[in-house]
Amino acid sequence: MEIIPVILAGGAGTRLWPLSREDKPKQFHNLSGEGTLLEQTISRLNPLHPDMCLIVASRKYESASLQEIRKTQIPGKILAEPAPKNTAAAVLYAATFLASAYNDSIMIVLPADHYIRQKKEFIDILTTAVAQAKENNLVTIGITPTYPETGYGYIKAIEGEGRALPVDMFVEKPTLETAKRYIIDGNYFWNSGIFVWKTSAILENFKKLMPAHYAAFAPLRAMSANDIESNDETVWKVKSDIFAALESVSIDYGIMEKAEKRVVIPGSFGWADLGSWNSIDDILNPDENMNRSPERERVILVDSKNCSVFSESKRIALVGLSNIVVVESGNDILVMDKNSSQKVRDVVAIVKKANSSK
Repeated sequence: MEIIPVILAGGAGTRLWPLSREDKPKQFHNLSGEGTLLEQTISRLNPLHPDMCLIVASRKYESASLQEIRKTQIPGKILAEPAPKNTAAAVLYAATFLASAYNDSIMIVLPADHYIRQKKEFIDILTTAVAQAKENNLVTIGITPTYPETGYGYIKAIEGEGRALPVDMFVEKPTLETAKRYIIDGNYFWNSGIFVWKTSAILENFKKLMPAHYAAFAPLRAMSANDIESNDETVWKVKSDIFAALESVSIDYGIMEKAEKRVVIPGSFGWADLGSWNSIDDILNPDENMNRSPERERVILVDSKNCSVFSESKRIALVGLSNIVVVESGNDILVMDKNSSQKVRDVVAIVKKANSSK
């Protein structure tokens, strides 16, 4: 049975402004110095020998996504979304295409913006997940928490033997006290947003648990794989009408919280969800003063500690500063205290408002 990575690359990553922008989201940037996030997401799957990879992204990112695929050893295709309607729609879109292209297949659903340090351990866990998926389980990868994080959802597992544990429930982002309790309990794992299942199994669950979504995609199920992939004007109109009618629902809420035969495989493989400038510190090695940058030749640091600097083109010098993030990209420069990383969205909102009034 073919293994097909399905990479969800639809987000604009506004919390990583100004590097991540509408015209060039974070998945197309080299934040680690090891290649773009999308390139790394595809390349690290080589040991599984996938038949191809499938990227679900906005139509405006189709060309950039194809360029990233060409950097890897895995062939791929792009499914362009007419509108962002959350992860359930993206997964169903991909599953509908794959059901037409293959008899059945194993889908490995991954966000495009994760960093994974220990690639061999990651592949080992995915190999176990593929075996579980072949038994018609819906598999999710849980991250063994290393601290009480309040910014992630959690998965509670039922104690059992073996690497794959039955899922008790998915839980929302907790308070700090609740997160501390989860750590002590030991049966709670960060929800990585990585899933593995048979195409046939996830389609059956959509039919049962999200019948409105499933019914909306009926016109695509009547098409060939080539037509589903196409951006031909007639096909695009059909796809646009489908997406316009969809409610925005996550795959977690729409399927995984309600489905049967769910298992979680806990793992510790140096995972980082690169959702804020603070999180980038997890993937860059610090110097002796805990300063970090993927472009050190363009950065000068004098009497500065625990600073992170990202330069797209210009030389940046920091003198006598600590706990600061500096980002230069395009026409914009961000200077931010590290403890304020979640407020970058406020800046983006102000920029959008200013641009719309011009």
